[in-house]
Amino acid sequence: MLRKIISTAALIVACIAVYAQSTCTINGTIIDEKLSTGKSIKKVYLTRTNELGQHTQVAAAKVKKGKYTIEYKLAADEPVLMYEITGFGEGNEIELFVEPGEVSVTTASAAQASNSTIAGTPTNDLYNEYKAILNRKPADAKEAIKTEAMSIKFLIDHNASPMTPLMVERVLLPKLSASYTDQMLKAMSVQLHKHPYYLSLRNKVLSSNLKVGNEVPDITLPLENGTTAHLANYRGKYILLNFWATGCETSAEMLAQMQKLYEVIKEKQEQFVIISFALESDIAAWKEAIKSNNMSREGWLHACDGAAATSPAAQLFKVEKAPKIVLIEPEGRAVSLDMETDEVIMRVEQILAGELYYLDNQE
Repeated sequence: MLRKIISTAALIVACIAVYAQSTCTINGTIIDEKLSTGKSIKKVYLTRTNELGQHTQVAAAKVKKGKYTIEYKLAADEPVLMYEITGFGEGNEIELFVEPGEVSVTTASAAQASNSTIAGTPTNDLYNEYKAILNRKPADAKEAIKTEAMSIKFLIDHNASPMTPLMVERVLLPKLSASYTDQMLKAMSVQLHKHPYYLSLRNKVLSSNLKVGNEVPDITLPLENGTTAHLANYRGKYILLNFWATGCETSAEMLAQMQKLYEVIKEKQEQFVIISFALESDIAAWKEAIKSNNMSREGWLHACDGAAATSPAAQLFKVEKAPKIVLIEPEGRAVSLDMETDEVIMRVEQILAGELYYLDNQE
């Protein structure tokens, strides 16, 4: 009986430990509760921002006598990501990494919440160390170079932290050459290879070296049926990726030619896939255009993220204007990056005939 009680107690303790490990508890203190508007802060929100800059509030807490506690339970496979504590006004958010454990946030003034002090979990503590390097005030150019070298070394020394690819993209990518950034990417731990920040940085590196024969970025594809896929999901096939816009006469002409191309490859869907990515903000208009242009066809996929010309997909493929047609071979390398539709048909015919020499033709 005693053994059974002990076993039950041990199980309860284990369950509590598992719960604690999967929950991020944020304990906040606001010393001066007055906002820039003169009103006192009443409520704060834990907010997540996606690649399109869209904000989602995932938790909230009331502020009582300058104190608040946010409890956020992480999913079993949820990666460590940077979130924001909002409610202080636009441009005055508190950035912090959300991971299992307790985080303390001390805010001297609600009107300047972005200057809060965060501590308590491994990634946040590491981020503090990195910010201390960035906040050094070098006296001259020599010291400035030393500070940048310290920044790079710190990130390389902590190459398994999810903070590292995020900071490389934010801080170093605008300064370093594509080849140097690629070296930093390759220096990161294999543990990060499926992390969103690693994948985002990798896409930026691939985009910076976008040319025929090179691997293309792995863009997100919000599909017409409401699901989300990625370009890499279609590895093993030739991908005809075209960017277009409704109401664009040139896009309409291109889509008419794509109809002809579809007829050429519709019996070869194990070998080809067409992906039309609309640069639109009006999702309803996009879906209507698919129907009116008779593009709802098997083996012809349609994607749109609602961001129009600012779409991350368009930016990664350096789309300056629609339409743009890209041909990608089964291993993910670009065959051509901006073809006329007549050339697309010619290329497809070459592929069907087994004439694969085209990859040697550098554009």
